[in-house]
Amino acid sequence: MPFLSKRSKRQSRRLAHIGIVIAVGCLFTLLAILVQPFTSIGSWLSDQLFVPEPPSPNIVIVGIDDASLETYGRWSEWQRSLHAQAINNLSQAGARVIGLDILFADTSSDDLVLAQAIERAGNVVLPVVGVEPLPSARSEVTFRHFLLPTAPLGQACLSLGHANVVSDGDGVVRRLPLLVKDSSGQTYPAFTLAVLHALFPKPLPQEYLLQDGKVHLLERDIPVDASSRLRINFTDVAESYAALSYGDVIAGSFDPLVVEHKIVLVGMIATGELDTWLTPVSASKLSGVWIHANAMDTILRQRFLMDTDWRVTLMVMLLLVAITGLALPRLKLKWGGVLVAGLLAGYLVSVFLAFDTGYILNVLHPVMLLPLAYVTSVLCMVVAEQSDKRLIKDLFGRYVSPQVATEILELADVGRLELGGEKRTVSVFFADIRGFTQMSEQMSPEDIVDMLNDYLSIIIQRILDNDGMVNKFAGDNVMAVWNAPQFQQDHARLAVKAAWEAQQDIMERQRTDDSLPRVQFGIGINTGEAVAGNMGSSGRAEYTVIGDAVNLASRICGATTGGEVWIGHDTYRQVMDDVEVEELEPRSFKGKAEPVVVYKVVGLR
Repeated sequence: MPFLSKRSKRQSRRLAHIGIVIAVGCLFTLLAILVQPFTSIGSWLSDQLFVPEPPSPNIVIVGIDDASLETYGRWSEWQRSLHAQAINNLSQAGARVIGLDILFADTSSDDLVLAQAIERAGNVVLPVVGVEPLPSARSEVTFRHFLLPTAPLGQACLSLGHANVVSDGDGVVRRLPLLVKDSSGQTYPAFTLAVLHALFPKPLPQEYLLQDGKVHLLERDIPVDASSRLRINFTDVAESYAALSYGDVIAGSFDPLVVEHKIVLVGMIATGELDTWLTPVSASKLSGVWIHANAMDTILRQRFLMDTDWRVTLMVMLLLVAITGLALPRLKLKWGGVLVAGLLAGYLVSVFLAFDTGYILNVLHPVMLLPLAYVTSVLCMVVAEQSDKRLIKDLFGRYVSPQVATEILELADVGRLELGGEKRTVSVFFADIRGFTQMSEQMSPEDIVDMLNDYLSIIIQRILDNDGMVNKFAGDNVMAVWNAPQFQQDHARLAVKAAWEAQQDIMERQRTDDSLPRVQFGIGINTGEAVAGNMGSSGRAEYTVIGDAVNLASRICGATTGGEVWIGHDTYRQVMDDVEVEELEPRSFKGKAEPVVVYKVVGLR
């Protein structure tokens, strides 16, 4: 039945190719999911997805800038009455919420003045700051304790929120923890949440429930990670939020319309201050108050971003593994490259589209997977090509001599596989069975083939052992050549040695194997000039040698007594020091005007 038929080598190789590509892809996918290598590079790639977008017009940043410090002196020496004056001016201008990103942890003689201004405004939010981060078994951002504003200020403000900014492992701020805890388990909402609850206005909840990766606040389902961190959707740095100098606000020299009905955030932006951070949208550090403004903007306009979890990445990567694993082994390198490039471009487009809808796909690992699959496929093809070359050479070696196979492959490799030849001195070996025609009439064709294979295997092995080229077969006849296509200094000696050893092996085999039919080979050898090269036509060619020396070798073989080795005079002159011979009576051969002296080999020295 067809499904039980044996697979061809090509089919087996393709299945192995598919299996290797899929296996490598699955291993890399497993590594990407469990180990998550090159995380910082992946985060950087995700950072490139941000496109410039104008900020919310409802948020105003009042910066404590260099001009403010120059006007009112060193920050540590400022009287808190200045802040009270700024709050009064902002309140009178109609600011909807005033968020002071300033920690008043130390008591001051004019705390009462500032507390009264805060209480009169009724819309001031103050920060608390956690110190000494602690590891948490529940992935929550936890600090050992918090620095709080002084009691009068804390009681006067509308609400408190933590102002901690936490960067990722590469030092870039991408997320803001909306909820943090202290060592006793008390929860502090983010400064961002406190300001937004004051805006609507709504009291801060007593507890915060996290369900399905979201926390429901301000009539919004805000997506957060396991650590209750919000992914900030940053706005354009070049076109930043409406800004005022804190010095102008203190002096009252600002346009009230800028802050009317707006969220006003006051924070340090002066040069050299510590509250600056790296962000995905700027190469330089930006102030903490700007980061809080972006977090508020993200929630206010519901521009939420969500990192897709590992299951989405797993599904995407397995899909890519399946496509590349099944397709690449069936495609040529060029089309495989086109497929990988197309998948790469398609996935990157999907990444951008997903980002626009609020989902951040894993950019790095699927992008790494595609070239990895392609390189794996290419390596498999290279290995298969080398295997094919070895297979072709092995197949050539069964039908032509290994030397000829090597010569053909080398000539084909350099584009010189053409018809033609060159004159060369060669030693030619012929062997055939005595009385083969009569024997053929008495044996079945199958028995004849088996008998020939047994005897010819012995002769061919001795030819190959002595570096000869098996040139052709013709029934019971075998022809071999030395000094073509490769040069050999002692070609005559090697030919005679191969013939003598073949006769000895045949006699030994007949002595030990009674089932083998008894036959005798006559072997003739001659040395002389011949033309060696590719003979035939452009469609069918054969590497061989032709010339009078070749014809004489065939004639000598035909005259040789069974079980003996006869050599021509030119062969004898080259091997006289290496063999023992018996000179025979000159023989007349077809094509020769004069009788030819031949020698019977009786031993090797």
